[in-house]
This record gives sequence, C-alpha cells and structure tokens, in this order.
Amino acid sequence: MASKLSFLRAGISSQAKMDSSEEDGFTPLSRLTPGYHRCCKVGVRVSRMWVASHPLMGTKFGLDCLLIDDEGVTMQARADPSDMKHLQQQIVEGKIYDLSNFRVCSSRNGYMACRNGLMMQIGKQTVVEEIEDDTGSSIPIHCFDFVDFKDVKCRNGDKRFFTDVIGQIISIEDAGEAWKWEAWSNIPFRNINLRDSRDNKLKVALFGDLGRNFDADQVRFRGQHAPVVAVFAGMLVQYYAGIGLTVRSSSASKYYLNLEIPEVHQFRASLRDPHILIGQLSCQKQNPVNPTEFVNKWRTIKQLKSFPDELQNPPFFCRAIFKGIDCSNGWSYWSCSGCRVSINYCVCLKNGPPVRRYKLDALIEDDTGTMNVMIFDEPAQELVGVPVEDLDDEIMRDKWSLCRDFAIAFENGNFVVKRVLSDDMSQLSGSTQVAAAGGSGISSQEEGSSASSTYTSSPKVKKENMVMIKEGREPKRLKTADEADQTDDTKEGRKKEIEDGQ
Repeated sequence: MASKLSFLRAGISSQAKMDSSEEDGFTPLSRLTPGYHRCCKVGVRVSRMWVASHPLMGTKFGLDCLLIDDEGVTMQARADPSDMKHLQQQIVEGKIYDLSNFRVCSSRNGYMACRNGLMMQIGKQTVVEEIEDDTGSSIPIHCFDFVDFKDVKCRNGDKRFFTDVIGQIISIEDAGEAWKWEAWSNIPFRNINLRDSRDNKLKVALFGDLGRNFDADQVRFRGQHAPVVAVFAGMLVQYYAGIGLTVRSSSASKYYLNLEIPEVHQFRASLRDPHILIGQLSCQKQNPVNPTEFVNKWRTIKQLKSFPDELQNPPFFCRAIFKGIDCSNGWSYWSCSGCRVSINYCVCLKNGPPVRRYKLDALIEDDTGTMNVMIFDEPAQELVGVPVEDLDDEIMRDKWSLCRDFAIAFENGNFVVKRVLSDDMSQLSGSTQVAAAGGSGISSQEEGSSASSTYTSSPKVKKENMVMIKEGREPKRLKTADEADQTDDTKEGRKKEIEDGQ
C-alpha cells in the first residue's frame, strides 16, 4: 500500500535533531519504552486532538491526541474520561508542550492515528508545560498517512488504523439526513466527491456536525478560481448498499482545505486538468424517519407472523419476553471484517483476519404466541452485555433482560431484530400509549385482515426464569462474582471500544 508521510520539517538531519532534543533534556519519542515515566520529559506538538467517542451513542472513551516530536516521530496519547476535562483546559491543538509523568504502553488494536506500536497514557498526574514557539520550531505541524485511492478498498471495515486521503474536490452533494437506530434520530450528512491525479474517484461522507458545518457554497466559490485540494484525516472506510465504497467520518475526523504542506503542492502540480468547477449535486440517497410515526408500529407476535412481507423499513415494534436461544447451531459465526459475510476461518492479506460476530437464534413470547428471531451483532451484544470476544464460550444468562421491546424486520426469510429498545426509545416511539391491558392484552383490531391495524395494548408480560432451549451442549458453569473479578485484568487487554457506529 502506497503511503506518504507529510511533515513540515526544518532542513536538519535526524541525528542533529536527536542531539538537540537530548541537550534540551527531552527524550525522543522513538526512545520511549513501555512503563511509567515520572522524570522523563518529551517535547511534542499536539498535531490533532479529539474526543474519542461513539458518534451515535454519545459514549466517550477518552481524549486522544496525535503527538509529534522534532524527529517527525508520532505517537498517540489517550486520557481517560475522568481526566478529559482537566487536560482539555491545559492542552490546545497545534501548540508545543513539555510533557512528563506519563505512562507508555502498547498501542490499542483499533482506532489508531499512527503506526507507532506504543502509545502514551496521560492524566491529571501528567505535568504539562507549554513551550513558546515564537522563533519557529522544527517540530512538524501536521502528519498524515495518505492512502492511495486504489488501495482504499483494502481498508473496508478495517478499524485498526484511521485512513487519511488527499484529493481534489470535484462535486458536493446537498446535505441529507439518515436514520440511525443507535442514536434513535436522524443524523445529518454530506457527501463530497474527490478525484486523484490519475482521475480515480472517491466518495467522502461527513456525518453529524462535520457535515452540517461544511460550507459547500464557500468551497464552490473558491473552486471557481483554483482547484480545492482537500485532506481528510482520521477517517474510516465502509461499503454502503446502493452507494458503494465510502470514506466516512469518525469522532477523530478533521478536514483541511488547500493546506500549505508539500504534499498538497505536489498534488496540485500533478493535476492534468486542475481547472474544473465544483459541481453541485442533489443528495443521492437518504432515509430520514419521523419517530412520531412509530406510535402506529407496535404489533403482537401473532400480527407479525401473519404479515411478514410488510415488515419493511422502518421495522415494527414488539414487546415480548426473551425466552432463550437455540444453541444447537452455535451462537456466533466468523465473518469478513469488511462486509460481514459468513466465511471459514482464514487470514486474508488484503482484508485481515476474520471477525467473530453474534448470531443468536432466539425465542420470544407474548400472550399471542411465540416466534423465533435472529439477533446479530450490536443488538445481540446489548442483550448479552459483553462483546462476543469476551464471552469465552459461556452463556451469561444473568446478563440478559427478560421483558424487552424489540424492533423487528423480515429479511431473507427470517425475522431479524434490528434494535433492542432502551426505556427512552420505547417512550419516544409511543410505548407509553401501549399500556398493559391484562387478560389477553390484544385489541379487537388484531383479528382484522390488515397488517396496518394498530397495536393499542401490549400483551401482559411477567418476569420468569430464563430457559435455555435446545442447547447443543451442556452450558458451562457460570462464574461467581469473585471468579469474574479475577479475570478482569486478563480481559481488559482484549476489550474492544466501539467508537464509529455511524
């Protein structure tokens, strides 16, 4: 994969820089080793800073920084959520700091902005002193690991490293909105089309505030006089049905227009026909939803089974007791890291190792009957309570809630749970109007011939013991609280943070 590191460097040798750093009392990032460094000092610029978070769920994982020293070596730093506010008051993106009293550890397995095998853990104990930069510094301002357009497809679904791309903006789509179940709201987005110097095309999608605040009119105006070369950093690559391969934003994403760095100048000089006006396109695909419409989407199991073909997007809702799962065919599968298609375990040099995902054949029940549903990935993890890689072949029955509200669709001949509704989601979707009615709990409309009949009363549900049905093997003994605590340290290293669920 072709990649280029972009640095604004002074014209001095690496050895001279190293000697200079050591004379100043600073340890180069390249010489840091794992462990706690109380007295060691590093002189670094904070090139980029972002709150690592799940953009849709709002979960904050910490404050991340991309640090660069005067050798051009980069290292990612992380502050835990409890230390975020303290460090946000001390650190400003772009400035140079003397840092000491920090810990160095192995880098995480995902969402890394650089390829350094080590990362820095900073917190309230870290001493932060700003270094004045009045005379200009040899420390680079920016660092990007550019991926060629032809190699972007190899990053599809790969979240180990963020993706940086550079290209000329050739068209901008109007702002759109897309319904996201994780956020339970419509998320604004804007698609931007790029080309490289060989006229390869690439679509970029900016979600949330990044897309909402993108000044398309100003960019098109600037494009009337000169090509607008854009750098998109901290991105992820994802394939969208009906759209294709897209470089999309994450919580770490930033974009720069006509940045004054050598790579931008070189790119502009390599364009064969740079004077192309930036086109304005309508948004090609969006699916906004009015959540108030959900009040008429509640159904019983009997209604769902009677009219499966009408379970289109958005799916219908059903309140039912979660009875258990059929483990005879397992409860997970190995899939491609990009497209989630089931595969045998193998390692692909282009797409990386396969990913284990939840696949639960579950049984739910209300007063009108029972129904098998398939539950994949995030909805399954929400029910079980732990990531699939942390389950260790055990069914943690004590983690599961029994009476839940499900969003169910009919796909490929199966009822599929698209979302497990939280209490707030249930209220917003009108479940407060679906009061328990006692008795059969089914409205008179339920016997009608139309699937659009409203579910005006929920089935009477009650708590009962979880029943594991048709298990293919005897389940392992569940761990006691003390035993679970003993394994926390070993599992901590494998804990996966989900930061881009867009």
